[in-house]
Amino acid sequence: MACESFHKRAAHLGWTTAAILATGACGPSTTDFHVAYAEIVAEEDARGEIGLERVRAHLGSADSLVRAAAVRALGRLEEPPLRGEISPLLGDPVPAVRAAAATALAQSVFGSDPGEVTRLLASRIPEETDPAALGALATNLGRLTLETPDHRAAAATALTTASARLLSLPGDPDLLARLGLARGMEAFARGGQAGDTLPLALAAAAASLARLTLPPGDPNAHAAARIRRTAAAALVHLGQLDEEAALRLLQDANWGVRRQVVLGTNRYGTALDDIIPAALDDPDPRVRVEAVRAHHRWLRSAHGCDAIIEAVGDPDPDVAAVAIGLLGRPCSDMEAQVAALRERVAELDAGWRAPSRALHALAALVPGEVAGDVGRLARHANPFVRAWAARAAGQAGIADVLAELADDPDPNVREAALQGLAAAGGGGGGGGVLGRVGQDDPQLVMTAVRQISRPGHDEKPLPALFAALARFTARERETERDVRVAILDAIGAMGGFSSDDLAPYLTDFDPVVADRAAALLNADGGDEYEAAPEGLPRTPPPDAARLAELERSTVVLTMAGIGDIVIALRPDLAATNADRFARLASEGYFDGLTFQRVEPNFVIQGGSPNANEYSGDGPYSRDEISDHPHWRGTVGLSTRGRDTGDGQIFVNLADNLRLDFNYTIYGVVVEGMDVVDAVQEGAVIERATVVRR
Repeated sequence: MACESFHKRAAHLGWTTAAILATGACGPSTTDFHVAYAEIVAEEDARGEIGLERVRAHLGSADSLVRAAAVRALGRLEEPPLRGEISPLLGDPVPAVRAAAATALAQSVFGSDPGEVTRLLASRIPEETDPAALGALATNLGRLTLETPDHRAAAATALTTASARLLSLPGDPDLLARLGLARGMEAFARGGQAGDTLPLALAAAAASLARLTLPPGDPNAHAAARIRRTAAAALVHLGQLDEEAALRLLQDANWGVRRQVVLGTNRYGTALDDIIPAALDDPDPRVRVEAVRAHHRWLRSAHGCDAIIEAVGDPDPDVAAVAIGLLGRPCSDMEAQVAALRERVAELDAGWRAPSRALHALAALVPGEVAGDVGRLARHANPFVRAWAARAAGQAGIADVLAELADDPDPNVREAALQGLAAAGGGGGGGGVLGRVGQDDPQLVMTAVRQISRPGHDEKPLPALFAALARFTARERETERDVRVAILDAIGAMGGFSSDDLAPYLTDFDPVVADRAAALLNADGGDEYEAAPEGLPRTPPPDAARLAELERSTVVLTMAGIGDIVIALRPDLAATNADRFARLASEGYFDGLTFQRVEPNFVIQGGSPNANEYSGDGPYSRDEISDHPHWRGTVGLSTRGRDTGDGQIFVNLADNLRLDFNYTIYGVVVEGMDVVDAVQEGAVIERATVVRR
């Protein structure tokens, strides 16, 4: 790619991140910027444990891109006292640095009282002359944690001022300012409480942006569609998309805008009889998914389930899956409902996903009539099918199948059977529930621990719990924190332990486990115990040469029987996580793994060795929060709380702005979104390949 075309493409991606991406993409493979950026990444990843000397030094760099990366690093530490070092860069002579400072300032108080940050951001609005930087101010004002009426009023006033100023400024050829304003309004509206509204002037601005349309051939037509979707979402969040506007937007050429209309109807019941039937016939399955959900909520009781039953036969598997799930509750015409589900169950030989879901729904409706099909699915070669059989057996109370599946070779099947046995009042299979505590899969052990912790359980679990805790601890995997914390919580609830039992965990490698052990030992008010975690060595962050290599790399996921997903790495957004993703791909880590989670209109998630939420690569990686939105096609880091990345990935199927500033993005799908859309539960990653551009 020529330098000129690369920089032109980068300019459309965002403020700070676009500038960083452009650096080093042309010319020498490793630049002075890469050297400085590597220093910043190393100190940021260490979370201050090795100091912030280089980050602070780079705040005064002559290179604006280095200043932007340095101020972003301070914000990512999420330490409110650092706002005093961040705020001076709101006045930087370069707009991209000012935008980065606005993001960093808001991130420094993430999830907490914004304090002076609201005022600091608002005070810049009258002075800001660059449209994109003004858009960044609007985005970050809207996304602050605004829990008090005074904070919300101040932010609303500032957003209104920004809106009036922005729309009167010349420029904004790439619509970045308007996109920033739309993002700010959407985040502000999403963070509101019941009864909140956008001020009239701000609501009018949102309505205006929701009508922003450019001709299909215009290079910014795609950006305009994003703005319409985002502005419409802002109006939907607070119920300010009226019937007339909703019906007009339902005719929009962009499916994402039409989907927002249906989401608004589902939330508030707007124009039900006009919007839901039209949306059920929409040419795009992503709109039909929301229409089926809206019909279930608002029209099912009065109109019956005919529309949902029809959707069971939809050619799109996501629409069909949603409809099948909704048929797990009785309809007025239950005979037709059961017949539709039985018809899908009978299609097992043509593909397992819809029949498995249909059997689960059928088991809830006619539990006495599914034993034969449940037994058939319980013997299927695919463990995903057997897990669905276990869930269906749990619905129907088929104890013998559950007992058999509780000893299945696959841990997810065993876990599903254990859940079913608990619901049916049975045991844990051949080994009993307590026997499951001695197994290796974290999710399975967590389920067993929860069951034996319930009052009235007749097994004596304390020795087994301590043995499991010691076994998982010896593996020294940060990514098994959840199961160890669950075991400690169970031990604490049961009591009967001594200080000698828990004292070794005061110096655990995981500070969360060490703190939990200290809390349990201090609960009786006797001796005072203090956690002193020792920690594990961190994975070395990428150096300058590696950063230069990563920005020219893609990861190709070859999906068995479907096609290729090509992911451009974004080390400019998340250096350490892009590095790990590429490293794992080159080592063959993902080969043969699956996408175990598919949520229509949300994400696909995969890359777990055990195909569940609690199994992944260790140690944890740190979050690297950026200003890049979670647009459809962005690739993110699956986590279970701050700094808990375990190598699992997710791909956004729609614009998921509620994930912004909370989850790490380290790649973007540049080819193969049709393949992403075709991924269903259990789809296999045949291989992952790193390709240098």
